Amino acid sequence: MHSPANKRPAGQRGIALITALLIVSLAVIAATAVLSAGSLAIQRTATLQETEKSWWYAVGVESWVTTILARDARQNKYDALNDIWAQPVDFLPVEQGFLSGRIVDLQGRFNLNNFAVADPATFKQWQDIFTRLFEQLKLEPQLARPISEAVRDWIDTDQDPTPYDGAEDNEYLSARAPALPHRAANRLMMSVTELMAVKGMTREIYQALLPYVSALPLSDTTINVNTAPEPLLRALTLKPSAAFEEFIRERVQKPAETKSELTSTQVLVAQDADPARYDISSRFFQLRAEAAIGNSRVALYALIFRPSQGVPLVLSRTTDSE
Repeated sequence: MHSPANKRPAGQRGIALITALLIVSLAVIAATAVLSAGSLAIQRTATLQETEKSWWYAVGVESWVTTILARDARQNKYDALNDIWAQPVDFLPVEQGFLSGRIVDLQGRFNLNNFAVADPATFKQWQDIFTRLFEQLKLEPQLARPISEAVRDWIDTDQDPTPYDGAEDNEYLSARAPALPHRAANRLMMSVTELMAVKGMTREIYQALLPYVSALPLSDTTINVNTAPEPLLRALTLKPSAAFEEFIRERVQKPAETKSELTSTQVLVAQDADPARYDISSRFFQLRAEAAIGNSRVALYALIFRPSQGVPLVLSRTTDSE
């Protein structure tokens, strides 16, 4: 004799089978979702841990660099490209990754905030150096004057445009302004990227100037002749001497140890290059460090000030961009 269950119609047995399969499928999907969410959570946690570790490694490099700069100051009174701080570290293996870094002498660059000087004669000297830098970089030298005067108005504290090419708020807020309306900063530049907001600046000029300019938190800082890139070094003088050319060739191995030797050996002639505009030592440096741990990467840029006495100070830091 057959049981009542065996007498169930075939259609009902099919529906029951489909229902059972659906329940099993939903259970599999739910289990997969739980496992996937758990896996993502684990991966996310690991990434956060790697990023945190990368950050602290980069900060550790920063601390190490201040020690190097302090030690270098005790060893000599000049800064040059053969100093210990100037040697880059391209690959330093650490657990699960590597570190790299280099120190850039920011006084080996043209400080844009030098245009904030009040003395007209000093401003003209910086303007002349800026113009010769344009010539060295194959940029149109006639553009250097209007850009320098626009930079001066950008960083001074008044609203009086510098004749004849300056620019204050009235220029940047007018309908003639090519970019979005904005105001002049009326303070020292905090980043060279501010150049792109200055009247007369183009992307081409900005990219050409970028390796040779800085924005230091002081005005009228000197240019270090031992570390300045050759185009900027050549911009210091109108008439390069034979001794100047020899200095360029040999300065990595034989840097200037005193300012007086530059004039006494005719490397730079005082009538052509004012000694107040250059030096053989530096106080401002930039650390460029990168820490890569696992799948995480942190790039750290730190502005470091080294006083004549005491421990170097980190004035500011940014991540992933200057």
